[in-house]
Amino acid sequence: MTAAAFTLDTPRAEPGVTVCAGRLLVLAGSVFGAANLFQWGVLSGALDLHPAFLGLNWAVAVAVFMTGLIRLRRIGGEAARSVAGWSRAFVVALVGVALALAVVSYAAGDWGLMRWNSVAGLLLYATGWGIAALRTRTPNMGALCLVGLGGAAAGALLFGTPDQYLVQACTLALAALLPGLWLAFGRRL
Repeated sequence: MTAAAFTLDTPRAEPGVTVCAGRLLVLAGSVFGAANLFQWGVLSGALDLHPAFLGLNWAVAVAVFMTGLIRLRRIGGEAARSVAGWSRAFVVALVGVALALAVVSYAAGDWGLMRWNSVAGLLLYATGWGIAALRTRTPNMGALCLVGLGGAAAGALLFGTPDQYLVQACTLALAALLPGLWLAFGRRL
């Protein structure tokens, strides 16, 4: 009984949806932002690596993201399971876009069309923030929607250049990583 009274272990409360969503945004923004920076570095020549590394880049990024997602789901309780469900829907949407682009690329005989996937990803972020802004009537989320739309437009204008991936990385930092950090610390947008 005495040992139980002096133990410093206190029961931890499960994080809320806001914190779990923030952690997920930090994970996505950092992992995919870094993957896009790597993509830009290889394609621009800033990194002296063979372009074959680009295929590994995305495989590693997806593996790190999925591993992190599983870990976040395990440590976050019910709120994390709810957030993970939304994340799965987002990932399924991205995979659906990638598959549709693959079909179009195959039919056109131009695999360079797959680069539209980065623009589509930013449009999905913009859509997510737009829906959140409408549901919560929060102007800050509306501003994040505009950041995503601006990044998608800039990516479309720079389509086919290495800078397209630099724009993608910067937009992910502004629309996922930074708001994710804010939310992960329990703040409201």
